[in-house]
Amino acid sequence: MKFRDLSHKWKAVVILLSTLSVLLALFNVGFGYVLDAYRDNCAQQRSTMKKANAELIGSRPDIPREHDNPVAVNVYVPDGSDRETLPVIFNIHGGGFVAGDADALDTQSDRISRQWNALVVSVNYTTADVKPIDYGVREITDAVRYFHDHAEEYHVNPKAMYMIGYSAGAYYAAEAARALEQGNCNLSGLILCYPWTTGLPDTGFGNNWPRTLFILAGRDPISQKATSYIAEMKDAGLDPDVREYPDAQHSFIESNNPEGRNDLSNSAKKVINGKQKHLARQAESEIGQWVTRAGTTGK
Repeated sequence: MKFRDLSHKWKAVVILLSTLSVLLALFNVGFGYVLDAYRDNCAQQRSTMKKANAELIGSRPDIPREHDNPVAVNVYVPDGSDRETLPVIFNIHGGGFVAGDADALDTQSDRISRQWNALVVSVNYTTADVKPIDYGVREITDAVRYFHDHAEEYHVNPKAMYMIGYSAGAYYAAEAARALEQGNCNLSGLILCYPWTTGLPDTGFGNNWPRTLFILAGRDPISQKATSYIAEMKDAGLDPDVREYPDAQHSFIESNNPEGRNDLSNSAKKVINGKQKHLARQAESEIGQWVTRAGTTGK
């Protein structure tokens, strides 16, 4: 049957469906263009944080995986520790799930490696604009398992492995801790700094959930939202430690390093200044003491 032989009703239906098909095709093209532009913008932002190999304080080994791409990490070893068995600190950068880079933690990772006498592994997980969040979580857990399985090679203690996550990185860290617990490769401690907790499962904390420390910033709405997640932990029988810095801004710990000074916007000046830097160093010291206590007392 030809179009002209259709009733007015069916002609209207055909015209409507044809119009919708064209609009859907245009939407897909437009959405694809916007998505590509968004990804390009995120990649460009991350590239501004990337250091040349010669500039990086740490080293850049790739962590091999049997059925997937290697995991990119930066590794920091304190001087004079060749014959010493060290704890391991996995440092997980933030960046709103789509930004940030392990290189932005270069100076800080080196500093805490020396001050805490620990091997620091800063994981450069794949951000959510490139791969789903679960993929980045697997990269982190695979990195932990690698150092656990190669503890003798790296002179580290597989029973003294800690993870620090900042903002969105804390979300990744919490999910990694959950996956590691279920896979019988437990962390000794989990430190969540002004964590993004929206969307995190608030049940299913197992018996081997690692000791947890929350670092909250008093002038940060994201930190305040974490209180419900802390309450869920307590309801599950856990006893997380909580330290709040009333005058601290979001991202105050990792932003107050030389790499953070690349951002000279007015909003960044609220975070990158002498007062916030002092609070950042205070928080780092407290985290280091907490890690030491956890390693020596198990509490």
